[in-house]
Amino acid sequence: MSELEILLPALIFLPAALGFLGCVLPRIVFPISVLMLISYATLAGSFIGSDFTYAFTLIGDGGIQFSVDHYTFPLVFGSSITLLISFGLFSRRFSHYFYQVCLVLFTALLISFSTVDLVSMFIALELVGFSAFLLIADRNDKKSLFNSFQYLIGGGLAMLIYLIGVVQAFTYTGTFLISDLVKAPETALCLIVAGLLTKSGVFLCGLWVPNIYSHANCQSSAILSGCVTCAGIAPIARMSQTLTPIGDSMVVIGVISAVVAAIYAVFERESGRALGWSSVSQLGIAILSPTYACIYAMQHGICKALLFSTLRSGDQAEVAYNSHSASGHGHGSVDEPRPLPVEELIRVIVFVVASLSIMGFPFLSGFVTKNWVKTDLPYEAKIIYTTAALLTSTVYARLIFDRASNYFSGFKDGLSINSLKINRALTDCLSTPRIWIFLISIISLIGFSFAQPDVYSLKSINSAIVSAVLGGILFVSVVGIQADEFVKPITRTLDLVGAPFLVAALLLANLLYLKI
Repeated sequence: MSELEILLPALIFLPAALGFLGCVLPRIVFPISVLMLISYATLAGSFIGSDFTYAFTLIGDGGIQFSVDHYTFPLVFGSSITLLISFGLFSRRFSHYFYQVCLVLFTALLISFSTVDLVSMFIALELVGFSAFLLIADRNDKKSLFNSFQYLIGGGLAMLIYLIGVVQAFTYTGTFLISDLVKAPETALCLIVAGLLTKSGVFLCGLWVPNIYSHANCQSSAILSGCVTCAGIAPIARMSQTLTPIGDSMVVIGVISAVVAAIYAVFERESGRALGWSSVSQLGIAILSPTYACIYAMQHGICKALLFSTLRSGDQAEVAYNSHSASGHGHGSVDEPRPLPVEELIRVIVFVVASLSIMGFPFLSGFVTKNWVKTDLPYEAKIIYTTAALLTSTVYARLIFDRASNYFSGFKDGLSINSLKINRALTDCLSTPRIWIFLISIISLIGFSFAQPDVYSLKSINSAIVSAVLGGILFVSVVGIQADEFVKPITRTLDLVGAPFLVAALLLANLLYLKI
């Protein structure tokens, strides 16, 4: 047995072990969690773009099959950074129980990113679902509890469909390995893919995403968008790379998800729901390219974590949290001081930079990943992809406008720059860990864009800038028809339908497309 066969399983199950240790020693959970996540992010980031691949079997022959490869490293890096952002920005609100849930979630994600065993994938995704249920219910009000149980029921139904497909595939192949699905019947493939797409939040099964994102806490929404929805991306990418029918159907489902969800986001007035619809659209783009799906999901997850963390000003987020938190809920102190104007300005800048990155603006990480995906698409899909990119630019033009307007409206309420001592404000601001997290995030989003200078050409830069400008123009054009009487009936209908009843729709779409 090699050293890696001992080290890699230990790294996979270490977060959960630390989480359970936190039950006994709660005070050490936060510092150890931060150090561990930094180590995982550093280790995974150093292997992104490399050809390193290591497959091993846990517990002897016939045990759990793992493959640590180029599908694994980007998602591990993105999940680590997302959890670090949430821990660093909202640490005052957490009890040690929240950290334990996140650490168990991280272990489940590590398994789902690296396993090539369908049964182990089922167990990992179920554990991800239970952890997400606790994160959604963290707000502890009736609405969040309703949404959390809705997610739990929908996820359970999706995993039941997935498990039926796994059992049917096993009767034909005799194994649970993803690579042996080439011998499985198409009905089994459809059942497996339907379950994975529901966990990933891809349209139509992704209709649970906007509603839950808008009613969960900021920190929970950041973790859900940056980690949980990525759980099904790695197996989908592996299957699309190996199986031609799956790859072809992912192109159809991906372009539908990218365009339709972006249209919903354009006409959505609530920022949280708009970000949710945007996630459905962006994950549809991710599954278009098996080669770059994981690295695209990584970039999207980090940006979404930053967006949800800075969507509201510090005061608004605190009021929203306090108004929906029951006394004795178990969280730490929430009596945070009013954020400094300089800190609030940096929050707005981070929001703008993350939005521009998802739009694919030049010299940001999103520009690189979007160009990678675009080069991997067939010509017909590129046309629809361009339409989705334009709609995405429209969505984020509106979100940037709303966030900036919200910031500048604060000066009308008595917050005046002239009344501040700028030097003291800057000094106090730079002494808070949150600001350094924001600054490092901005530098990282810009720095990653120079990792592949070959994607920069006059044509690609012009295309990205034109898309952003046209998105702003389109936002100005449609802002007048974002009326409540038009949007509310749609959103209410989607809220009532929920996730559980949409799994069958995607399953039917797969069956019709594959002509079964």
